[in-house]
Amino acid sequence: MKHGRFILLLLVTFILLGISGIALKIFLLQDPFLAEDVPEWKVQELTPYDWKLQSVDNPERSTTAWITRPEKMQCDTLIIIAGVEEGENLLFGGGEWKYTGNTILMKQPVHSFLLRHHWKDWNLLDWWHFPEIIREETRHTLGALDSLLNYVKGVKSGDKRFTDKVVMAGGSVGAPFPVILSSFSPTKVDGLMVIYGFTNFQKVIRPLLFSQGLRHYNLTENSTDFSDKVKITGISLLADFFAFLLGNVLKYGEMESYLPNIYETPIHFINGTKDTLVPLEAYLPLWENSPEPKSVTWLEGGHFNPGNPEDMKRTGKLMYEWSKAHGVRSCKKIEQ
Repeated sequence: MKHGRFILLLLVTFILLGISGIALKIFLLQDPFLAEDVPEWKVQELTPYDWKLQSVDNPERSTTAWITRPEKMQCDTLIIIAGVEEGENLLFGGGEWKYTGNTILMKQPVHSFLLRHHWKDWNLLDWWHFPEIIREETRHTLGALDSLLNYVKGVKSGDKRFTDKVVMAGGSVGAPFPVILSSFSPTKVDGLMVIYGFTNFQKVIRPLLFSQGLRHYNLTENSTDFSDKVKITGISLLADFFAFLLGNVLKYGEMESYLPNIYETPIHFINGTKDTLVPLEAYLPLWENSPEPKSVTWLEGGHFNPGNPEDMKRTGKLMYEWSKAHGVRSCKKIEQ
């Protein structure tokens, strides 16, 4: 009997120590990024429309940027970082982004991260370091985007493709990166757009995990079968736990920590009126913590879908019109 109690006490102690260790680890990683945290990356132009971005200290880290621009024109520049699934089709699909000015789309380095780290084969120690790994990847995404901003702003002698005006835009899970960089150097950024962006990660992640769990077990939320209800309750509890965990792991990415430091830079938000992915409470802190001048456009429909030509067309048109209205989307002929 005493032996059994000892084993139970030992097990409870082990569980409590594990939970305490996880809590401490997450707490230590929650601090917002500082300007000195951004690593150095470099830009290499492979072709006039396809650039390679690479970490200076860790060359295995790299990503791609695509550029579309008018020929023989010197133009203001829009730099975009979208969600994790979008690729160059966001720029070139159907010609929907062929507006005046240079437009650069950066591919999120998370793609190369997934190739470098075969997370499906991770062991327990790898998963233990997951919070540090994700923060490091976020830090290097900032480095990659910063290299693009510096490359365009610090145009080489004789390079007449770019003016000194740059607008940065982030979409969905890509939205925090331009905001964070703008908070470090607001004078470098002439305009900032947050497209279907969100904070309060817990509110966003929880419904996604819950719906994925239901889909995995082929269940519906309104099922009346007792065994199905038990499964649904289990899925709900797990969704709550992992949403809480991931929401706190990613707390350094909450944009309201950085927005108040952006001054004299126009900020524009574009949101969907029926965006089930981003509830209103996941957007409002962004608006409330943004300094003037700021504005917002509400579009009918749900979350932006880059696979939908109509979504691309109307969002691209709005971005262009807002930039032009603020005098940061112009071109002039290059004098020979």
